[in-house]
Amino acid sequence: MTGEWWREKIPEGEEVLWYQRPEQGFFPLRYGWFYKIAAGLIALIWLASPWMIETAGDFWKIFVCSVGFVFFVWADRFNRAQRVYVVTSQKAWEINKDLKSKYLKIDRFLNFSCHRRRVTFDRHPFFSFDHLSDPDAALMALKQARETAQ
Repeated sequence: MTGEWWREKIPEGEEVLWYQRPEQGFFPLRYGWFYKIAAGLIALIWLASPWMIETAGDFWKIFVCSVGFVFFVWADRFNRAQRVYVVTSQKAWEINKDLKSKYLKIDRFLNFSCHRRRVTFDRHPFFSFDHLSDPDAALMALKQARETAQ
């Protein structure tokens, strides 16, 4: 039951139509190219650092940027590991294990679309289902929930 911790956050009476976790790799497909280029640039800077560093301050700038990048990659992966996207008969949920969860009420006015492994909701810029391996299944569940809400 450790894999379905999110079920206790769903209110009684709501039927789960679909759920999925975001992709769990170090480099999600949507931003993977950016992460790989940034990691390559940092490695190149470290290789060239004996010729670039003139003071201790230059070393610390490179070090802080490198640690910041590693922290950013780790934090992104940690956030994705703590998140589950759920579509119930009444709401679309972004459930977080330790942080506050968000939801949208599904009605006939809720518009959504699919963009590159992501489901976005019109007029709700801070709510989306990101890094999905199968966004079409989410769209079908959302359409089914919208039809039953009418």
